[in-house]
Amino acid sequence: MTRTMLFGLVLVMLSAVAGAQDLSSQRDYSDPVQRDRPIACKPGDRESFAGKTLGEVFGDAWPAQPVVSSPDAHAGASMIEAGPMRWPRGLDPQDSLTVMAVLVGSDGAPLRAEILCSTRMGFDAAVRRNAMASTYAPAVVNGMPVTSVLVRVVRFNAVARPPSGKPRRN
Repeated sequence: MTRTMLFGLVLVMLSAVAGAQDLSSQRDYSDPVQRDRPIACKPGDRESFAGKTLGEVFGDAWPAQPVVSSPDAHAGASMIEAGPMRWPRGLDPQDSLTVMAVLVGSDGAPLRAEILCSTRMGFDAAVRRNAMASTYAPAVVNGMPVTSVLVRVVRFNAVARPPSGKPRRN
């Protein structure tokens, strides 16, 4: 391999590493270290808690996680079944992504839902209702269920709706 080709390969690898984003939606919040890392949204997204951490957002409602005894001794909270999702009235059909954090109790009950990032406004209430109507499995640390945060990406896909057949009211 020539020196020029090697240099080019190194540049490609460095640009790939630099392009990798530390997004909040890709973190495991059963790991106590994640609690105090700043929320990271994609550039251009609407941020609800710019510069804050999820520990600050949920405060005392999210107790400190126990220290994990081994790498295999923890599992993050997970969604078992999604609640109903309804398109908000009055919004034009455009695709949208919303990143939300759900505080899941040690019994699996959703305690609180917060919108972290979104590509467009208008979906916050629908996403919160969906989060609170969903069912979850709690995070488990060292064999014990714990209160933890689950971060989910909710995608709204715009579809043209057929006319309902009912006359519009003026």
